[in-house]
Amino acid sequence: MAVLVRETIDDATTYSVVNVDRHTLYKRRWRAKAEDGEELAVDLDEPVSDRSFLKTVDGDIYQIAQITEDVLVISLPKTTEMAAKVGWYLGNQHLPVEIRSDAIILEKLDTLAASLDRIGIPYKFKHDVFRCKIHSHQH
Repeated sequence: MAVLVRETIDDATTYSVVNVDRHTLYKRRWRAKAEDGEELAVDLDEPVSDRSFLKTVDGDIYQIAQITEDVLVISLPKTTEMAAKVGWYLGNQHLPVEIRSDAIILEKLDTLAASLDRIGIPYKFKHDVFRCKIHSHQH
């Protein structure tokens, strides 16, 4: 029987880990099996993210470890021309992105890679955590 999770906490020193993919993290309600073997039934007011802490109704604490996946990495452009090209292209694609201090991270899509090749934007593939926000058309 699954243990119910209805709240998050800000920090903890003692906890077990629960590995979750990013698509599950977009949801408020989901189930997962933690590394300690406990099955969790999560029912929260809003979605959580990688490294968040969950507290079960029994008082046990779990930290979320988002599962890595194949991603496409575009290094931050060195020239203003390439920066404009990358910004224009990605802005028109309406794709979820993660902006890091040195790169733009996107979901690995073969069609995206082919398109980047065609217009001359360099990229590489990597296996990493993709921490992007849920796509919305609200501005």
